[in-house]
Amino acid sequence: MALTIQRILELPLFSEAVVAGGTGGLDSQIDSVNVMVKLPQEKTDTEANLSVHDISTWLSKDQLLFTTEHVIHENIDRFLLFLQQMHGAQCSGLVIKANHRIATLPDSLLAQSNALNLPIIALPNNTSLGEIMSQVLSIILNQKQVELERTFEIHRKFSRLFLNGATMSDIAQTLTGVIHHPIIIQNSKRQMAGWSATARQWAMSASFQSELLQLLVNHVSPENRLSYFTTEKGEKLGIYTIHSSGMFKGCIIVMHTDQTLTTPLMPLEQAAQVIAYESIKQDALQEGSNRLREEFFSEFLENELTSSEDILKRGEKYGLANGRNHWIVVCKPLSHSFDGQTTFQLGPSQLDHLMNEIQAYFDASEIQTIVVTKGDHVVIILSSNPDTQPAEQEGDWIRVLLQLQAHLEKGKDKWSASFGIGNQAEQLERFPRAYQEACLALKHRLETNNQPFVVSYRVQQVPDLIKLLPYHKLNEFYISILKQLAYPKSEENLELLQTLDTYLQHNCNVKETASVLFLHRNTVFYRLNKCEALLGLSFKDPVDLLKLRMAIIIHQILLANGK
Repeated sequence: MALTIQRILELPLFSEAVVAGGTGGLDSQIDSVNVMVKLPQEKTDTEANLSVHDISTWLSKDQLLFTTEHVIHENIDRFLLFLQQMHGAQCSGLVIKANHRIATLPDSLLAQSNALNLPIIALPNNTSLGEIMSQVLSIILNQKQVELERTFEIHRKFSRLFLNGATMSDIAQTLTGVIHHPIIIQNSKRQMAGWSATARQWAMSASFQSELLQLLVNHVSPENRLSYFTTEKGEKLGIYTIHSSGMFKGCIIVMHTDQTLTTPLMPLEQAAQVIAYESIKQDALQEGSNRLREEFFSEFLENELTSSEDILKRGEKYGLANGRNHWIVVCKPLSHSFDGQTTFQLGPSQLDHLMNEIQAYFDASEIQTIVVTKGDHVVIILSSNPDTQPAEQEGDWIRVLLQLQAHLEKGKDKWSASFGIGNQAEQLERFPRAYQEACLALKHRLETNNQPFVVSYRVQQVPDLIKLLPYHKLNEFYISILKQLAYPKSEENLELLQTLDTYLQHNCNVKETASVLFLHRNTVFYRLNKCEALLGLSFKDPVDLLKLRMAIIIHQILLANGK
């Protein structure tokens, strides 16, 4: 039972104490005590570098402060400011020993105490502060000793479970015996890993599992504390997430709890350590089968498997099947947050973690997917109904991926990722081609855009192929062909470039060029002849015409990219 202001008022030494103000805070817990014999100093600029004793910097949460009435009357305005500092530090309250038989406290002090719900306890002059502090400290230390012994006992229980190879259900049952709430444990893939006997009804409910998965995926739960939720059926629960080395390892679901109940965190912390160790052990055991899965998909997507029967036989256990349309998506992580810092370094464990996050998101959205890692990216295989038109389905997948992208960015790890989509694959034999298309779409967009995006594969046109060349090479060719028209400095050269551009865009048709530019045909002929003279090229020579067309395409590319 926690020590509060109300409890210490029941001690014999507080029999003559009076609650002068802040009665709304009598339930405040006490975790430590401190004494103030002098008001905190007001630092000036000249004193900034001096070592001045300032008790306001020593204040801590749930701390009970002792002082005398004399200290208050030194400077009431400064003491009112100090009371604000106590409230900001979440102190428990203030005990004041009177100068005489009864303490005379300013009304402004009592008014602020009531406003802040910060209890002020007045003691008569004949009371010994030393004895009272000693007794309060003794109670606090005794409580801490009991808590420490209980912590050791709980630690021993969970350590024995781990050493004896206990199951997750054993851990859940033990935790239930400690905190007296039904417990469910989920693993790093957000799958039911174990539950206590009293939690079986929820663990076996498909609707509860689905709703719980959506809660876990769509809400960022802070570490080392419970996040409270209420299901659609009104069931109250708390979620305690488990992380190890910054990676999600699972969570503990505590049923029948909410903010109004005091659920002890210490047993959850002890259980979380054992669950994290068990998760690491299970990951190690699964490493072999995971490697076989990765090897199969790597060989499959690299077109190293040629037999349809072999692909189906080996891929069935991973969810591959004919009879549906499939879409291959390649996800390239750009950055993520680790320990609160953005990092661009990505190892295999982080990639596996991203894969699990993506799979959990699709599972929560009830979208059938296969998610695997390959090289430095994650491959997502989406399935759709054969009756859906490819263009319509592609638009739907783009919207889904944009939502996934936003979900990853706002999550705890703040993943920044880009996605490339290949064309639809009607047969399994088409997968390698669709995978290459997704990789190409991603690669080409990454060359010009380092911000998160979702892009579909398209057959590349001439401008797309030209864009693959370095800008300085494009610029060299551009200037060598258009010479002084490349970067026109006079109005006349600008008109010549505009006329040349329009002429080539309209298939060298003078009449259409004149109509678009609102010019007479003779003016267009004049400008074109002048272009031939300046550039040393002929519009009748197919090779020269090709050079000019390429130069104009480069001109548009350079303009679009501000070059």
